[in-house]
Amino acid sequence: MKIITLPLIAALLAVSACSQASEPAAKRAAQATEPAPVATLAKVERVGNWTVIKANSHIKFTASQQGKSFTGEFKDYDVVINFKKDALKEAGVTATINVASIAAGDKDRNSALPGKEWFNVTAFPKAVFKSDDFVKVSGNQYEARGTLTMKGKSQPLTLPFTLDINGAKAQMAGKVKLDRTLWKVGTGSWSTDEWVSTDVTVDIKISAESAN
Repeated sequence: MKIITLPLIAALLAVSACSQASEPAAKRAAQATEPAPVATLAKVERVGNWTVIKANSHIKFTASQQGKSFTGEFKDYDVVINFKKDALKEAGVTATINVASIAAGDKDRNSALPGKEWFNVTAFPKAVFKSDDFVKVSGNQYEARGTLTMKGKSQPLTLPFTLDINGAKAQMAGKVKLDRTLWKVGTGSWSTDEWVSTDVTVDIKISAESAN
């Protein structure tokens, strides 16, 4: 390919040079004064207008093992929030969870859950919930309709939540029940609810401040 391409490029450059030399000097001068074309701006990602206060926030979950309830938590996460109550069409949220930060209240669960049969954090270190479809249900009750991507699988998810905004401070609280098998979390002997419930309730509390 190089043997063919290099002579071809050289020939094209020679033709271009000859053509340019034959143009009237006045025409070349006019072209030199023409303004350069305006570059197309790259798409700019939205920057969140709310900052999460981690000390007053959490992403927890509740499930059961052999009939006994337990609560776990993801300790490392990032949430980008764009939200104004009077501009829901412009609202958006992206929550990114470091799945390896899971803690489930028991050393056996803590060591098993990051493994291949459960979250497989080596291959899929992040879980992401993303929504740009917000609906006001009534009063301070809303829904965020989006997609949860976890363990390489994306599924639609609607998160109901309450939101109270007082000046530059906001408090959000939401709960949603998930079927973990939709994301293949728990495979093999763990793929049924014989040992661990397939239903998992996620409890989210977000405290945030706005500089706007």
